[in-house]
Amino acid sequence: MDSFTFPPLAALFLTHFDDVKGQSVLYYSSLPDLSAENIEHTTLPSGLHIVEEDLVIFKHNGLNGVGLFRNKLRQEGDRGGRGRGRHMGVVGVVLVDADASDLFILKSSLIQLYDQLEQQSSPFASPSEEPSPTKKVMDAVWERYRGYHTKLEGKKEGTEITRTQRLITEKGNVPAEHPVSFMPSLLGSLGPSIVPVYKAALSGQRILLYSPPPLLPLAALAWNIWASSLPPEEAEGGNGIEVSELLGNVGLMDMESLKVRKGGWVATTSDMIYKSHPAVYDLFIDLSSTPLTTTPHPCPSTLSTPSPIITSSATSPPSTMTYSLAGLPLYRSLLLLASSPPSVHAGVNKEGGWWLLVYEVLERIWRVCVGVCGFAVGHGNVEGELRLEDGAEDARLLSSAREEDLLDLLSEAASEENTTLNVTSEDELARQGRLILRQLFHNTHHFYVHLLSVLASRPKEQQSIGQLNDAEVKELTSLWDGKLEVVFWREITRRWGVLFDP
Repeated sequence: MDSFTFPPLAALFLTHFDDVKGQSVLYYSSLPDLSAENIEHTTLPSGLHIVEEDLVIFKHNGLNGVGLFRNKLRQEGDRGGRGRGRHMGVVGVVLVDADASDLFILKSSLIQLYDQLEQQSSPFASPSEEPSPTKKVMDAVWERYRGYHTKLEGKKEGTEITRTQRLITEKGNVPAEHPVSFMPSLLGSLGPSIVPVYKAALSGQRILLYSPPPLLPLAALAWNIWASSLPPEEAEGGNGIEVSELLGNVGLMDMESLKVRKGGWVATTSDMIYKSHPAVYDLFIDLSSTPLTTTPHPCPSTLSTPSPIITSSATSPPSTMTYSLAGLPLYRSLLLLASSPPSVHAGVNKEGGWWLLVYEVLERIWRVCVGVCGFAVGHGNVEGELRLEDGAEDARLLSSAREEDLLDLLSEAASEENTTLNVTSEDELARQGRLILRQLFHNTHHFYVHLLSVLASRPKEQQSIGQLNDAEVKELTSLWDGKLEVVFWREITRRWGVLFDP
């Protein structure tokens, strides 16, 4: 019996790149009405020849799919076609009903299936009338794991949005293969620019991440940006919400459809030519200056200014986007959480618990800084006393607060929690990633509360209709922060269903 397993499948395929014939489909089985059209181009994107193995995340007919790519030397006597002596193929699956995060965890099963195919004679030979050993293996897998109705068989409780929110905020561990393990890598790659990227995702912008392969880490970074775009849980019962879509990897043949696609999305590409087509995107994040690795890594513990080039199409011609001083407090709170003791977990404390106070504390510290906040950029400290609001958990005085003091606060909190809670071991980068995302979720909650508090000054019958007026926008931003900030507040108000036109 096979040691690998798959959830219910909508399609199973094997694609191959030949130096003469180009991309081709060697095997494809699917549920009815699920065409194989373009599967060979989708699963063999540009640049894969520079890596030996990779994971390709994609959409096929609206369903989530994943393929394992390998690039190996041909064996002597192999009948798998002519070429420069290498086999480049992808074995993959399209799932009946799956979250995008589920795709990453299938890597080990795809590796085992690919290993099994490579044990057959001429696994990449062109299809013939006689059933090949490769076809027999694939047919057996298909018959064992095929689904029966797309979006019905194997359907999970709730929506992908609610499952992602629970993953980040509730008790429990996630496997090291989960894309949230790459959240510290995203924080390290973007530096302070993670804040404007988060706000762009939250407001439904079209975000395209570019890098040469490997594509696995790029897809994981995209998942984290998409997850940060989720609306606050409180908004989900309102007048209807809009949620950005995670598209997976896109190639040149997807360009025209992306131009006319409605709504926000996050996608990846290995085609640099996209940058010269600003009609396709709102943000183009070029990560090619920092080579990506297939394994996640921790972010620096201090403020860093890495060099991703983030291009915004909001201006004509497109311009480079950077962070502002206003976003540094949130950024440094994310760094602090990434440096927290291993015993501090997301979702293990009562009502948010100790670590949930971190941003609250930092926000108050930075708010009392005068002029350019030295503390926010890593210099100086705040003199005098600072008191948490009445009712806050362990409301204490912080005097001359420094980051070391706050780290001690976290460590102390973790020690106290461990006296009453048995916290099981969790992959360290997954733990950090969940904390970072949870902090962004918490910040989104603050945006929502701030928005409702401003609208509360309206007459009751007008609090959910119309649009934000100039006075309300000014109050939300505290001052006129420019056109982009105004657009941000208007967009999240619309996307979260807070206001609607009667």
